[in-house]
Amino acid sequence: MTQHLSEQDDSIHLPRHKRAEDEMDITPMIDITFLLLIFFVVASKMDPTQTGTIPSADNGLAVSADDSAVLFLEPGPEDKAIVTRLDGTPFSMDEEVQAAEIVEYVDTELNRTVGRQKTHVMLMGDADLSVMHVTRVQRIIGDAFEDLDVTYIAVKEQ
Repeated sequence: MTQHLSEQDDSIHLPRHKRAEDEMDITPMIDITFLLLIFFVVASKMDPTQTGTIPSADNGLAVSADDSAVLFLEPGPEDKAIVTRLDGTPFSMDEEVQAAEIVEYVDTELNRTVGRQKTHVMLMGDADLSVMHVTRVQRIIGDAFEDLDVTYIAVKEQ
């Protein structure tokens, strides 16, 4: 009889239940990812003038100071820039007054003709000067002189 029971035990098979495949719904995860992306794009400060240094160039276009209104920029006190004319006289340190003086100086220089018309502006910056200061002066000139062809930026050699 024991043999008979063992044969029956071997022949009894319990039906296997098929497991339902667990599928994960990733829609909420995608929604959160896009919400985070939108948040960081809106909340981030997209102003490249705040950081960076002026890169050095191995070679460049030769631009004559005779054909340009030339401005010199050097680092000043309290993270400000000292902007000077071609003759070395500095502009005001107050940014609003300085902007008006720069526009007046560039206008005078572009209208001064000694043999040929000046058509662009050259900003000569010190290598230790922040890009923010160069960009600020470039914006002042660009806003005041919309018909100006080119503003060249040069870095003083050491």
